[in-house]
Amino acid sequence: MSSNPEGAKRFLPFVIIGVVLAAVIVAVVLMSRPNSTNTNAQSNAVANANANAARLQTREPEQGAPNPHARGGEHASVTLEEFSDFECPACGGLDPGLRRISKDYGERVRWVFRNFPLTMHKYSFIAARAAEAAGVQGKFWEMHDMLYDNQKAWSDAPEPRDLFNSYAAQLGLDVERFKADLNRQDLADRIKMDYDRGVSLNVRGTPTIYLNGSELMPGKLPTEQDIRHEIDAALGSSGK
Repeated sequence: MSSNPEGAKRFLPFVIIGVVLAAVIVAVVLMSRPNSTNTNAQSNAVANANANAARLQTREPEQGAPNPHARGGEHASVTLEEFSDFECPACGGLDPGLRRISKDYGERVRWVFRNFPLTMHKYSFIAARAAEAAGVQGKFWEMHDMLYDNQKAWSDAPEPRDLFNSYAAQLGLDVERFKADLNRQDLADRIKMDYDRGVSLNVRGTPTIYLNGSELMPGKLPTEQDIRHEIDAALGSSGK
């Protein structure tokens, strides 16, 4: 049986085209098939993300530094928890009002101070350390008041430590001990614990105040009168 070379040549291009089309079809089919490994990886990633989101939503807030600095009654029916920065002008502006509130309401209101130094303020962290160092000698609140009363003086100083030392002397502290305590790591850790509590509560700026666990006027700066109004409402509902 003899072959026809010319006929074979005529059909050769069609054969090549057919082979190419078949290869393309096979490739498309293979690419469209689900990759079990990738699918499983994607499913696991989604599951992990959902689990992490759930943990964040149900996570308890950080506790903050133990034995926090507080004024007022330990078992008061109203607790104000203030997250503050000693160099923050708004904090300095509100502080006299908070002191008046504490004096007027006495044992009925507990005022808890939490350090929340902001990185935008150059001396906020060392000022917090100064207050904590004074607290070692039982004079946290006295130094707290001194720092806010003289905020502009030390915040504008080239180096505030000398002023802090002079405040310690005015308060009758052992100044050499105060200087040493300024560098104590455990006091820095207390500040960090307060800061972490604020972050866990979604504190974004200072001053931020919580009354019995609820933030007062989120996104706004409460005035002294705003705080008094909320305290009176809380005291009225508690019957005390």
